[in-house]
Amino acid sequence: MRSIAFASGKGGVGKSSVALNLGLILAQAGKKVVVVDADLDMAAISILLGIELNPITLHNVLAAENDVSDAVYEGPNKLYYVPSSLQEEGKELDFTRLRAAVSKLELTHDFIIIDSPPGLRDEAQAAIASARELVLIVTPDPASVIDSLKVKRFAERNGVKVTGLVINRATGEKTELRPSDLESVLGIPVLAILPEDAEVRKSGLLQVPAAIRVPSTPFIRALRKLASEIAQEQLAEERIKTGLFQRIKGFFSRMFGRK
Repeated sequence: MRSIAFASGKGGVGKSSVALNLGLILAQAGKKVVVVDADLDMAAISILLGIELNPITLHNVLAAENDVSDAVYEGPNKLYYVPSSLQEEGKELDFTRLRAAVSKLELTHDFIIIDSPPGLRDEAQAAIASARELVLIVTPDPASVIDSLKVKRFAERNGVKVTGLVINRATGEKTELRPSDLESVLGIPVLAILPEDAEVRKSGLLQVPAAIRVPSTPFIRALRKLASEIAQEQLAEERIKTGLFQRIKGFFSRMFGRK
């Protein structure tokens, strides 16, 4: 099993889309994957999946009201997820419980993908420290890289292996920082370069992940290569037939059942 936090120094870099779609690709390949939505203020994973309400969420786990196993739901392609909630304000949350929750998930899953909040506020620090590995999501601009350097240093101080960085929303414009520049500043390898892709934004608006709606779009093709590297095996491109697509799409018209 591997627990990997996907983190960024600032918001708006597409971190949640990368984490969710990567999880879907790994699940399509037969891996048992759970995505933990640790971005408690945004609940981005539920939004990207089109889920309006889950009765038990990560908030309940951190408030010691439920065990993490109660908050695991099955989504499309046999991807599991632990949602957060936009409706749980005012709860007394103990962020240190996240490490124990992730440790329990490690017993039953091949990959635990943790969608960390951006930056280094308390919940972001807890999300990063709960994982064994960290992947930084950056856009090729100076502000993103400088903020990510702080996140990297925090992870290293807390014994979390910094596996590498993913450059997201790359356009190839001359004004962008080059991959070699990013590697030099951050001191870690570039694992993948994901292109700016209008289909990803459209998928977000439709609340159907790109890995399901447009599995051959450039963003997903590049992300599939990253998934192969993380899984340490070649993952064949998933070819979703129309009938299967319709069955998967049906998930987004109702609440997913719990695991």
